[in-house]
Amino acid sequence: MDDFLLFNGFAAPFSASAWFKQHVDYTKDRVALPAISGTFTAINQDNWQGWSPDWDVVRVETLYGLNDRALKKGSTIPEAKAGSLISALLAARAAGTNLDPLKQAELEKWLQLANRGSDRRPAFVAPFAEVEEILKQPDWANRLRDALGLGHIRLWAGNPMTVVLMQYNLIRVHDAHIGKPAWAASPTVLDDVPGQMPNPCFFPAPKAASKDGYGFTVDLASTGATWRKEFLHGHIAYTLGDIRRLGEVTTDVPPTRIADARKDHCELLKDDLVHFADLPVKP
Repeated sequence: MDDFLLFNGFAAPFSASAWFKQHVDYTKDRVALPAISGTFTAINQDNWQGWSPDWDVVRVETLYGLNDRALKKGSTIPEAKAGSLISALLAARAAGTNLDPLKQAELEKWLQLANRGSDRRPAFVAPFAEVEEILKQPDWANRLRDALGLGHIRLWAGNPMTVVLMQYNLIRVHDAHIGKPAWAASPTVLDDVPGQMPNPCFFPAPKAASKDGYGFTVDLASTGATWRKEFLHGHIAYTLGDIRRLGEVTTDVPPTRIADARKDHCELLKDDLVHFADLPVKP
């Protein structure tokens, strides 16, 4: 926190817009852009984790986001075609056959460009075991979006949002960061890299509530909400083998639902929040 407050000589006025701008500027400079993210430098050492990297994790990407990153690095493939290539890859895999070599090369080049378009921010992930049952449901994309608190994934002009499920083993992350200070960490509010303001769907877990080092997602479901484990790991490049599913998010999450989900989440954790009593009462 000291590093955050000293960044750019921040004077800490009581203005939400000033705090939000400081958050945006700080996290872009210290978390997203450095070769080694601030999440994994000494300023965050208290939150480093050293789990045994022998299990799978999942991460949800939007097809739009992946394609946008690829376009910025020179790709000429439109989003719809990228989706068709991924569908063909998954169909070939399910049938036990190989994807057409030309399509394979095209998709590999597209993913390489998407990787090049990514910054170095840490990745929020959930253990596969936390979501395995969700993935068995017909509407897994909607339910996973809710369970992982991914409120930015919503309908676009009334149309479904296509999502790509990534799954990989942590040993790859561990090996990619050998020799570096750390590779995994508990999520804090300063690991969230916002566009204009901090993510309202993210709520860091106090240490007293998370003795094993995980965070807990803010479940956006209106009924049957659960709180899944999540954590951060260092940046890696995706491979085609990481792509496991293509799905459609067909429901929205209104701001009122996000506010209610945050309130529910806070009620569960407030006894462990050391400075909870210092928070101003929201009018």
